Amino acid sequence: MWSSPSQCLLVSLVASSAAGAVSTKRDNNDGATYVNLASRKGPSQHLASGFIYGIPDTFGQIPSHFYENIGFQYGRAGGAQEGAPDRGWIWGLSDYQGRLNSTLTDYKTCREFDADFILLPHDVWGTDQSNSSTVWPGDNGDWTNYDTFVTTLMADLAANDALDGLVWDIWNEPDLSLFWARSMQQWIDLYVRTHKIIRANRQFDRVKISGPTLSEAPYNTSIWWTSWMQQIKGNNTIPDQIAYHLEAAPGTDSYDLANTYPSVLAMLRSFGIPERPQIINEYASFTEQIPSGAAFWISRLERYETYGLRGNWQDGNTLHDLMANLLTKADPFDYTATDYMPAPEYPVYEYYYRNMTGDRFNTTGSANLQFDVYATMDQVIRILAGSQTATGNWTINVENLSSIGLATEGSVSVKSLAFNGNGHYVATYGPVDLGVSEYAYSGDTLVIPINQNTNYTAYAFEFRSGDSKTHGW
Repeated sequence: MWSSPSQCLLVSLVASSAAGAVSTKRDNNDGATYVNLASRKGPSQHLASGFIYGIPDTFGQIPSHFYENIGFQYGRAGGAQEGAPDRGWIWGLSDYQGRLNSTLTDYKTCREFDADFILLPHDVWGTDQSNSSTVWPGDNGDWTNYDTFVTTLMADLAANDALDGLVWDIWNEPDLSLFWARSMQQWIDLYVRTHKIIRANRQFDRVKISGPTLSEAPYNTSIWWTSWMQQIKGNNTIPDQIAYHLEAAPGTDSYDLANTYPSVLAMLRSFGIPERPQIINEYASFTEQIPSGAAFWISRLERYETYGLRGNWQDGNTLHDLMANLLTKADPFDYTATDYMPAPEYPVYEYYYRNMTGDRFNTTGSANLQFDVYATMDQVIRILAGSQTATGNWTINVENLSSIGLATEGSVSVKSLAFNGNGHYVATYGPVDLGVSEYAYSGDTLVIPINQNTNYTAYAFEFRSGDSKTHGW
């Protein structure tokens, strides 16, 4: 059962029998979304339930139920932003060991919940602790130290039984000088070299390789993307996952998965590279980490069958805490405190995992790229909806109701929920129950209009199929 805390703010939601007769013809309303009840796309997978960093260095510090209740699927870490004596490989073996220990804690936590773990070797190397005198891999054509680093890290991972569910993310955001202070070609040489070292070790056959992990959007106008693709094809070093980041400001259409997903497919075809799964191993900017943004990103990732890991915009010790802002505390920046509470987005992910089970439906997001929906069905049809931190008037057009046993016209009882929370650190214990309303419909289509006057609220709508034997919620 969901609670309705008094601190949550109700938002304006149009939900009444006044919906009246509607047409099945799709119009040009930029804010219109569609759920096709006649088209299913397989069982729910909860592809968006992952995050980068966010796990404390003390194993078990965050209670297990916080991971379990969101269906935690993917973690990603490498010990970033730890100071002396844990600064990474470039500072000596003891500093390397400190980074490794932190990474192994993250790995152990992920595997406790059967989640895969993406290793960030650039963190273990210590790029966040580099300075103007740092020697980078391959400087002056000398790869000796880097080769030793890779083989040492591989041996230590194997010795600690850390290979199951492991993904080796060869280098993070090399197009940003913060993480790579050398030329593009030197990075591509690093990628090819590392890929070959890993694949030469039969013990690592089950370990996936991920790349290029660029921050730049994946289009054929990017020399980083095209040069990398050309050379991985020629060197037979194609990764198991095509990884990249989508963390631009809301409304940056070139960083929208609706545009980047087909662009990656087109580039792979143009270079003669077999299709690979795409993974957005950092998604959503800090401003999007509110309930509406969570629902929007969940909808996008599910539509394109793409695993996603929430970005993490904290630093210092807090980077290793709060599950990438899914949790909060009385003092969220007190790293040692253990009074964890759900932050505003957490109930969205909990509802997504616990309630949205069964089959998924095919959906269409709004033409203006600002609003999206995700829909599933067991005995109950559930629709999760959210904007990309935008206000406006939206509609959810639920088509082909007759395919789930309802009449082509009539009325249906719909339960509505609102996920509120304006801020990142406000304890939030579940959605507000807005009650059950009767919606009139015709033309085999139900229209749910939404007047959204806050940019942070996400919604869920529930109704039953015609052949359901159970009534009430």
